[in-house]
Amino acid sequence: MVKSCLIIYDNIDISKFPKAFLKRTGDGYQAKKSKILTKSEIDRFLSSADDKEFLMIKVGLILGIAGACLTDELVNLTVDDIEDVGSSLIVKIPNTKTKIPRIFVVTDVGNMLELFRKYLSLRPPHVKHKRLFFVLQSRKT
Repeated sequence: MVKSCLIIYDNIDISKFPKAFLKRTGDGYQAKKSKILTKSEIDRFLSSADDKEFLMIKVGLILGIAGACLTDELVNLTVDDIEDVGSSLIVKIPNTKTKIPRIFVVTDVGNMLELFRKYLSLRPPHVKHKRLFFVLQSRKT
């Protein structure tokens, strides 16, 4: 695909270049490792971070880790996809990358369900969409 696009748009035929060039330019490349939070760091964040500022991030962290969710899956999560059954949450992810819906359960460890319920109770009644995560912005006129 790249080869045909370069021929069409830039009139460059890369088949004439030696293939060893690509191998040589990759010498010494070090892939960057993603930073990974430890369990103690996650627990410390959930217990000590201020709820006024970080409640949405806490709920996203809980759901993301419990269900091994991708960012896009969390963004598209709706209020209707989560069922509160008292001692746990049943989360249904209908639109996944693999096109196969998933279901996972979040049990009450620490105060995870309390954080979720607090976040849901702060949802303004005038919001017309069903998205779980959204940002309210105040307008200054």
